[in-house]
Amino acid sequence: MSEEKLGQHYLAALNEAFPGVVLDHAWQTKDQLTVTVKVNYLPEVVEFLYYKQGGWLSVLFGNDERKLNGHYAVYYVLSMEKGTKCWITVRVEVDANKQEYPSVTPRVPAAVWGEREVRDMYGLIPVGLPDERRLVLPDDWPDELYPLRKDSMDYRQRPAPTTDAETYEFINELGDKKNNVVPIGPLHVTSDEPGHFRLFVDGENIIDADYRLFYVHRGMEKLAETRMGYNEVTFLSDRVCGICGFAHSTAYTTSVENAMGIQVPERAQMIRAILLE
Repeated sequence: MSEEKLGQHYLAALNEAFPGVVLDHAWQTKDQLTVTVKVNYLPEVVEFLYYKQGGWLSVLFGNDERKLNGHYAVYYVLSMEKGTKCWITVRVEVDANKQEYPSVTPRVPAAVWGEREVRDMYGLIPVGLPDERRLVLPDDWPDELYPLRKDSMDYRQRPAPTTDAETYEFINELGDKKNNVVPIGPLHVTSDEPGHFRLFVDGENIIDADYRLFYVHRGMEKLAETRMGYNEVTFLSDRVCGICGFAHSTAYTTSVENAMGIQVPERAQMIRAILLE
């Protein structure tokens, strides 16, 4: 007896709301569904799942799939929480020459960081994204050099030295120039990662905040891709964060198991739960 696949009513709702827009769909596990849609309809589809179907945007990421199908791809992963709980990933293919796709951020503001990261790491332009600043890469990173593309890269290359002048503009969207600025950093109060925070205050009221992280970005994705086998990456993922290591290695291991269709014994699941606690 085949296992029931969750999320079928979400797929039906998409096909009803956007006839002919869903190009393909596939379940990775019983509760993980990926739908490939026409790129021009991306903002509307994500908005529909986010606001009308009770989805939460968990993460979005890019991928260089030129050797597979001649395109780049961008994935928007939503955790469906309103009805049947499952995962729906909205996938679009991005033309390898044009390298543009419509930004989701104007409709779903939660997408802003992910789209900035995809632009930094893959050079894919989210047309209409209101924030043009870099997110992951430093301001002196060379133009036209995108770390997560499959192109060959000389990792010995280093950006030219720069001055100590401030190059990053912190934005106060909700306040005005009369607000006082309170800088916080470079270390977070829990010392888990360096970060530069700017609080815009009016008296004792915080009007807005902006911040920049990724100061210790180490290029782990490319290291795992180019230097390690799938069974070695677990040790690297343990080192993503100094205070939550087992969480990252468990997430990676679970992804590999799902991709390979491996059934994890109940005893192993219980041991993982204890270690995660």
